[in-house]
Amino acid sequence: ISDITNSILNSCFCFLRMRMVMIHQNIMTATLIFASSCLALTGQIFTSAFSSGSVIRKHDNIHVVRERRCSLFVPALSPPPLPLVTDPISSSTSLSAIREATFGMGCFWEPAESLLKKPGILATTVGYTGAPPKKKAPTYDAVCFGNYWVEGVRVAYDDELVSYDQVLDYFFQLQKPGYSRQYASVVFANDATEVKQATQWKKERIAKQSDNKISPYEIVEIEPVSPFYKAEEYHQRYWEKQRLRYLIAIALIAGESGAYNDFFDGALGRSEVFGLPFDSICGGVFFVGAAWMLLERLLAGEVKELEQGDLTAAAGD
Repeated sequence: ISDITNSILNSCFCFLRMRMVMIHQNIMTATLIFASSCLALTGQIFTSAFSSGSVIRKHDNIHVVRERRCSLFVPALSPPPLPLVTDPISSSTSLSAIREATFGMGCFWEPAESLLKKPGILATTVGYTGAPPKKKAPTYDAVCFGNYWVEGVRVAYDDELVSYDQVLDYFFQLQKPGYSRQYASVVFANDATEVKQATQWKKERIAKQSDNKISPYEIVEIEPVSPFYKAEEYHQRYWEKQRLRYLIAIALIAGESGAYNDFFDGALGRSEVFGLPFDSICGGVFFVGAAWMLLERLLAGEVKELEQGDLTAAAGD
């Protein structure tokens, strides 16, 4: 900025000097000085180059590391480029790692949403996993009527805020397992270390029970991670999207049944739009909404395999 200011001041000075010459000398001399001023300004062309470093974002605890370098290319008498500027972060600050874990938790709609409310959980996605190797990508119907696939929840978490054992506790608290393979209670361990951790976690939780009853932890299976296919888009954030839809649907059904006809001294029941009574309009809107939900399932039916780290990358954006 100081270089730009100097350039502007130099230009103004040259212009004033030209005016003085025009007064006291002949026009030819003034023209030569003006030309020299233009050449000086032409030499002061500048460009800026900015480069930003990595940005690592976490849910409640945000560390941001940015680098910015601004270089002005000016004549030889100009000051050197500005030094490297880094946002003030202590050199002792460590950048935490985002890790992933995959679980079978029963019907995946509710657990995926509930996990996001837990400290340290950055992102979740729902999908299908647990099948033998080389199985082709499933559909929701194949999962419902088959014996191989598990409805899974993949989690990205900040391991500085929450440990793997704590994430296992979240899994157990929020799961809603059933009796079929589709709704099995499963910890899908990423490696041998996690297999050991999950096995030890299960043993410790069973040992804490003082009675002789069968521990609920007994149903938890521990399996090596297998290909994870992200479920169709209409399954993602399911309850977040459906709550409002269900409320509107109930209101429309009530309107179609005449529940609002006596509102405003019966004016609502007598009202018409394009010749259609209010209750018919409610029924029509309800069926249009239902048709859209069916169409959504057809249009958003893609099932895509997620590699390890894909959810982590999304959580870090």
